[in-house]
Amino acid sequence: MVNETATTASPWRIYGLIGGAIALSTLNFSLVFVAFGEIEETFDVSKETVSWALTAFSITTAAVFVPAGWAADRFGRARMFLTGFGLFIVGSALVSVSPTVEFLIFARMVQAAGLAIESPASLALVLDAFPPERRSTAVGAMGAVGGVAVAIGPAVGGALIDNLTWRWAFFINVPLGILVFALVAPRLPRDDVGRGPKRQPPDLVGVALLMLGIAALAMGIVQSDDWGYTDRRTVAAITIALVVLPILIARSARHAEPILYLPLFGDHDFRVGSSLSFLVAGTFAGTFLAMVQLMSQSWGLSLMWSGLAVGMIPAIAGPMSVVAGRLADRYGHRAVILPGSLLLAGSAIWMYTQVTEERQLLAVWVPFVVLYGFGVGCAHAATQAAALNNVTGDRLGIGGSMNRISQEIGQTLCAAIVIAMLARYGVVDGVKASMILLLVMSLLAAPLAAQLRHRGQPA
Repeated sequence: MVNETATTASPWRIYGLIGGAIALSTLNFSLVFVAFGEIEETFDVSKETVSWALTAFSITTAAVFVPAGWAADRFGRARMFLTGFGLFIVGSALVSVSPTVEFLIFARMVQAAGLAIESPASLALVLDAFPPERRSTAVGAMGAVGGVAVAIGPAVGGALIDNLTWRWAFFINVPLGILVFALVAPRLPRDDVGRGPKRQPPDLVGVALLMLGIAALAMGIVQSDDWGYTDRRTVAAITIALVVLPILIARSARHAEPILYLPLFGDHDFRVGSSLSFLVAGTFAGTFLAMVQLMSQSWGLSLMWSGLAVGMIPAIAGPMSVVAGRLADRYGHRAVILPGSLLLAGSAIWMYTQVTEERQLLAVWVPFVVLYGFGVGCAHAATQAAALNNVTGDRLGIGGSMNRISQEIGQTLCAAIVIAMLARYGVVDGVKASMILLLVMSLLAAPLAAQLRHRGQPA
């Protein structure tokens, strides 16, 4: 129960209060990549089947974000933040005891629902505490917490898997989550549920259409190698997506509280920023998975050392996101997103041309990490800040949700493509193919970033 008398004098106090919960939730993001191979062996299923532990998570997150954003604005951000965090803890417990891969996928969806409920509320709490001209700094600071957690996650998860089982990598969320919940719940500020106009409940039919459309598209991509590109099942899945998603857009244009709140796209920077979230932030999951597979399966590192190696990326990107946030507040978002996109493209070219079956940590991996890590740090968090720069306070919950939908759809599709390429070409050639995907999406992002209009604030 939120303490109704709690108040805060500093926006950084709110940031500090929810930072621990954000870190723990984000820690889960990188755990599943390290555990991917072990889960495959435990249940004796294919990569394509295990991939639904990733895909179902992203689809559920994307579908629940807008209802969660509405609920945060309607029922109170602190209340919904705690509800989502509690559900995430329950989902983590269910994952750790999963008896079948189907139950595991369901448990991951529970985790995703909790994270989706928590995230818009946490973002709105932090952004509402900061003045508009410092929102990029706030988003960058949140990115830093997430970056540290993502950096630690692979190493901690790898060590637990190497010495215990993959189940412990998820169960660790439970006692830590209960502790964080107990510390944070009494100290959050009082909810002000009357801050904005009362609105109708969100379009739940639209939620179902979004889940169906993205799931069908992801299934067509993931299963295309196993089924065949012209197989009737592949064609049917892609056809369903091509039919359902336009229906969703048309329905969203008419509904009072749609899953896709299209009026936000009337703002130029929201439209461009959300496109950048799809192109830039959307590539991270697929790239991260490809690199874990390279380290553990091709280069022969243990899961713990593989986790430490890939953890170098967010270890660089997290602190850099704070610097990028401050630079974006001062000089505008394109000043960090444009060079960040070019760094990502450069990292893709480097890895494509240099990677081989031979382990080359210093000669190949470290230069890639530096280029990619700085690119992620400059561009990822700033795309969200760019999208939300002009969103009014009463729409921050749904605005943040809409932007995250763009990111999660990108994550779903890119991860599906990378998994299909790894299954088809093997690890090294699959990594090279994933670098082509990263290069294309980064180069598409660069001219979009140049169109952003926010020019920052004078010193």
